[in-house]
Amino acid sequence: MKQIAIIGEGAWGTAVATLLATNGFQVLLWCHDEQVAETIEKKRINERYLPGIVLSENIKPEIELEKVLANVEWVFEAIPIVFLRTILLQALPWVSTRQRWVVLSKGIEQKTLLLPTQIIDDIFQKKVEKAVVAGPSFAHEVVTKQITAATIAATNCAIGQELQQLLANDYFRPYISLDVIGTQVGAALKNVITLGVGILDGAGYKDNTKTFFMTRGFHEMVQLACAMGGNAETLYGLSGFGDLVLTSMGKLSKNLEVGQRLGRGEKLATVLAVTGYIPEGVNSVKSMRQLMQRYALNLSICRGIYEIIFEGKSMQTTLHELMEQPLSWECKE
Repeated sequence: MKQIAIIGEGAWGTAVATLLATNGFQVLLWCHDEQVAETIEKKRINERYLPGIVLSENIKPEIELEKVLANVEWVFEAIPIVFLRTILLQALPWVSTRQRWVVLSKGIEQKTLLLPTQIIDDIFQKKVEKAVVAGPSFAHEVVTKQITAATIAATNCAIGQELQQLLANDYFRPYISLDVIGTQVGAALKNVITLGVGILDGAGYKDNTKTFFMTRGFHEMVQLACAMGGNAETLYGLSGFGDLVLTSMGKLSKNLEVGQRLGRGEKLATVLAVTGYIPEGVNSVKSMRQLMQRYALNLSICRGIYEIIFEGKSMQTTLHELMEQPLSWECKE
């Protein structure tokens, strides 16, 4: 049985492990938390991240990176962006040029403003084939085999096609793209816009306003992705618009929940303490603001979300400023 490595025992890493196990592969799941590994080994359940879901016997939890990476061709990383560099540095002794690395992380590193594939290149300093899997895919729905589609963005067609064959089955359908940058930017920024939609919802604004905010926010996602070297067309697919719709409207969205709490007047520190997690959107907001400055972009909605979360600005003031802007064209002849 072919072995595949997954680094990261969170909900999404475990969900992809389940998908691969269903497809007949043995998955070596590296767990940072020894208790999570022990619980999976004994009870076949990841109680911390996916409680109640019985995991396949094809999933083998491990706590040593060397055992996970030593003899595998495919490595999936599912690490929160704030910890990605640290874990990749730990993995470095067992990285080889024959490995193919698949990015499941969504976000932009704050200090460097690098995307996950760029962080891999920065650390490994050797040519490693890479791909990204992103799109509208809640982990719980993947493990319960709800029909799901996602984007595979690869550095070349051959890698994309091989990965497509690894993942595809009767409930998971991946589509291939070669836009690695655009796919990652869309995956990161949709969390930022979702925070804004959540703030509106928590503050009592209705569907017209939330849809306006989400749609124009998506337009700003496209602008920033293109400035960073991505293609606008990519953002109109699963890893951009599709992921934004799911995250902004889905009942399982952590970014939406945090936004709603902020909209009801709770402080960010309180929200994070109560929920027990830091959604990627909170980290990406800061990176997004720096990128706006780097590329001299005037993105009103993105800037407003940052100011609400970190500078105490009200959503009412943000919307007032948005409505006071000069009238403009949505599209040009």
